[in-house]
Amino acid sequence: MVIWVGPGTQPHVAPYLILPTVSKEGADDEGSQDVSMEYDAVIPPSCYQCDPHGYPIWCSPCQSLKTERTHHSSELGHCVPRFDHYCLWVGTVIGRDNYRLFIQFVAYFSSLLLLMWLPICVYIRDITQRHRGHGPPLNVNVILTLALAIFGWLMNTSTLAATVFYMGQNQTSLEAIMDSKRKKFGTRKIFCYYSVPNKSRFVVEFDRKEFHAFWSKKTVLANLKDFMGSNMLMWIIPLGKPYTFHCRTELSDSGNHLLPSGQRVTLGEILGPYEERFSDYTIQAIEDKIAKGNYLTTLRAFGDEIGPKR
Repeated sequence: MVIWVGPGTQPHVAPYLILPTVSKEGADDEGSQDVSMEYDAVIPPSCYQCDPHGYPIWCSPCQSLKTERTHHSSELGHCVPRFDHYCLWVGTVIGRDNYRLFIQFVAYFSSLLLLMWLPICVYIRDITQRHRGHGPPLNVNVILTLALAIFGWLMNTSTLAATVFYMGQNQTSLEAIMDSKRKKFGTRKIFCYYSVPNKSRFVVEFDRKEFHAFWSKKTVLANLKDFMGSNMLMWIIPLGKPYTFHCRTELSDSGNHLLPSGQRVTLGEILGPYEERFSDYTIQAIEDKIAKGNYLTTLRAFGDEIGPKR
């Protein structure tokens, strides 16, 4: 089921509407390279990860913007939303769609291994005493089963515990590893944020001392539901995906990010369940930096003047 459902695929996201647009015919006539095409640009969200100049991250193999918490998988050949890790035991990438199924697989497999070694430990005295008498010799398979079951149970249980801990903080395994490396080697995270009072965008940097759970919700339960789904009954039933609504594939697949009414779509309308929201603490930390003048640069995006922020 983990392989069949798969980790998910990020829908194609055209560049954000940062530069002014012209019609396709106008662009062909003028030969301008400093405009965004009207038929292929998306209203920028209020906050997104970016480079030091305020421009979003681009995925060259997919020819698409790489949205928050998305990473390109060389094994699958496309960007995976909420990429967690590549599991050698399962044989596929764990991402947004099959994360809950992976947790259920590890939990149920740990339970199976527990049912294998626990009865052996309970009756090990009877087994050894029977061998000391005139009974049959001790079966080596029992000892090997006991050793392998305990070893596998320890590995799976530790994996399950670590994964649940990361979920409680609204982190993936990859994010936890990358954040620990950033703290060690002094790398940084950069965000482009639209300030409503200033009517402008600010590029804000977080160094290694300021790292925190950028996606964490207000409670641990809310973080768990963000990964496992809002229906807690489905947490124990290994079926389906952890969400019930879907992205608008007709918008992402066609490359035309205009609604029939002529309005431009937002990033949330394209991504659907793959849209990631920053925590309230992260937004407040960004606004505090802006208020103190602690930002890299400012940026004005044309899309901020014509569309809603999400």
